Amino acid sequence: MQLTLDDPVSAVPGVSSTVASRLRKHFGIRTVHDLLEHHPRKHHDAGEVLDLSEVAVGEPATLIGTITDWSIRRIPKGRRTLTIAVARVRQASGANFEATFFNQEWRRRQLPEGTVAAFSGKVERFRSALKVSNPDTQVLGRVRGGAGAGVPDDLSALEHQRLLPVYPAVADLPSFKIVPLVEHALDGLPPIPDWLPDAWLDELDLLTLDDALRQHHLPPDRETARAARRRLVFDELFALQLGLQWRRAHLEAGTVGLDNSPVDLGHGDEFLRTMPFEPTGAQQRAFAEIAEDLRSSRPMHRLLQGDVGSGKTVVAVWSLLNAVDHGRQAALMVPTEVLAEQHHRTLTELLAPLGVNVLDGLRIELLTGSSGVAHRRRVLGELLTGDVDIVVGTHALLEEGVRFADLGVVVIDEQHRFGVSQRVQLKEKAGDGDGREVLPDVLVMTATPIPRSLALTLYGDLDVTVLDELPPGREPIKTTLITPDQAPRRAGLYAFIRDEAKAGRRAYVVCPLVEEGEVEATNVTDHHAHLSTDVFPDLEVALVHGRMRPDAKESAMARFRSGEAQVLVSTTVIEVGVDVPEATVMVIEDAERFGISQLHQLRGRVGRGGGTSYCVLFAGWHGELTDDAKERLEAVAATTDGFVLAETDLGIRGAGQLFGKAQSGMPDLKVADLRRDEATIALARERARAVVAADPDLTDHPRMRAEVLRRYEGGLEAFAALQTG
Repeated sequence: MQLTLDDPVSAVPGVSSTVASRLRKHFGIRTVHDLLEHHPRKHHDAGEVLDLSEVAVGEPATLIGTITDWSIRRIPKGRRTLTIAVARVRQASGANFEATFFNQEWRRRQLPEGTVAAFSGKVERFRSALKVSNPDTQVLGRVRGGAGAGVPDDLSALEHQRLLPVYPAVADLPSFKIVPLVEHALDGLPPIPDWLPDAWLDELDLLTLDDALRQHHLPPDRETARAARRRLVFDELFALQLGLQWRRAHLEAGTVGLDNSPVDLGHGDEFLRTMPFEPTGAQQRAFAEIAEDLRSSRPMHRLLQGDVGSGKTVVAVWSLLNAVDHGRQAALMVPTEVLAEQHHRTLTELLAPLGVNVLDGLRIELLTGSSGVAHRRRVLGELLTGDVDIVVGTHALLEEGVRFADLGVVVIDEQHRFGVSQRVQLKEKAGDGDGREVLPDVLVMTATPIPRSLALTLYGDLDVTVLDELPPGREPIKTTLITPDQAPRRAGLYAFIRDEAKAGRRAYVVCPLVEEGEVEATNVTDHHAHLSTDVFPDLEVALVHGRMRPDAKESAMARFRSGEAQVLVSTTVIEVGVDVPEATVMVIEDAERFGISQLHQLRGRVGRGGGTSYCVLFAGWHGELTDDAKERLEAVAATTDGFVLAETDLGIRGAGQLFGKAQSGMPDLKVADLRRDEATIALARERARAVVAADPDLTDHPRMRAEVLRRYEGGLEAFAALQTG
């Protein structure tokens, strides 16, 4: 029976209703196409199929035989028990070997006595017996008459003796059961049509899609497997980039940009002239790239990323002032009220030499969800009349009642907390021009350093500027990891904090929980009481967390900034944007509960006033410190380079978890590896941009259009509608 890619997976020979249900439940596989895109996670080199008399100890081999019996041993190891399941296997020659599985007792149910199987792995000698440990196993059948009926010497059932595909699998659908299903699907399909032009295949030296799919699942050799993977990686990345560029074209269709180009001797020039230090080379490059966008007829759509302390705020303020120089307004949107208040204060201080909120000076206002009714009414009215030059706010700026007279530049801080829909909502606050929608220039910023490969993937529809230099004078923060076996060091730390406070400096203490909960961890409420009463009765210890009233939070922050409070106990509400130059110590309780990025951001709250600052990571005090957690913490302690840490994070967590819910709708990467395939990402992005520039709606590329819509969850048009709605 001939199959099509759109057939339900149940049409594949061997896929019962039970198997189809398991494929759907565990892997989201519903169609034949889905099954073929369930790619092997690796190919196991089985070695040659050998008889025991031919094997070399220490070398990989595939041994075939019938399981005659099982034994199970349990060995206590601390608080855990190691389970060793050993299958005794007899070959056709009568020779015996053992297949040993660690902590896989379920193998006895999966491979009962009488099962004929191929066991692939490194052959070892244990006492007088030969064995393979945790072998890749391919079931070849069952012996009629039970385990003692002998083994057929016909090995035709093992068709692929060298490279065995190993699929993502679960206990009730192991890899060896997926292998024949994929083979049956490929056997039943006619040649699979290509969606890339033939000229591209020649130019880029790519296999056809039909060859790539067949040879990735069942490669005859490593070289062919690599060529097949290369084609499939390009397909994944090109489809993703094509969708991002198409979405950008869709969002900007029928729009016109504004001329916000830098003005000689304007506010932007004056601002840089009054700065107490020269901009870094990276900032100079950022000014040049943004200036090019500001003078373009196309709206700016740029991501500005940099490490903590790299000077993103200066670049953002300069960008905002270019709109003011053209008689327009500018907006800075941030995710939290604490950050909005901090930015409003920072802008007011930075621009004070230019005159702020005085006659004929710049008008800068703050608008958040907790703004009083009278203040809110006044600011809304002055935004509408154009009397306010720059407004700083939270998502409250997105509300329907907020209208601008002439919005020219928008800066969105902490981009990873905002979806595309919110960026578009804010852009739509601008007016009309010549019957076309006028879009302000948009600069999105993140203080979370992103590896270049990930930035090009997640933000393929944005131009990217990187600030990769720190201003002179910033010293690396000294970071220390303290575990419970070093308990006396906690008292030493508290003594050090007291000395710092006497010298006019301050300390943060960050906790993972607000109050006591189901998880055993330090909660900020109890820890604040402990520190203020038992540890620092002679100091003022302030408290900040997200459930406090805005005025109470601001009061606590004000006391910490002024030095009235020397210690601030907080949740991660102070993770970004909070700037207290006198803070020199950051203590993070239960640090294993935070990710690399979050730890790096928290550490960045100190070291902002010159001199040496310190970060202390307490870990493992409320439970076992896992190997993964220890790896994260040791990475943070080893370097203060955010881009190095971002690469480490990508390696530990993988790209999938980094995409997050903010990127919902984007196709999963099943074959591509962002670290390994960075060159292909750049190539795919370049090709996608060229295609969309020449054919914005892909009408001249129907196969590409169909492929992108298939890969994007719900179709790209639904994705774009979701993001704009």
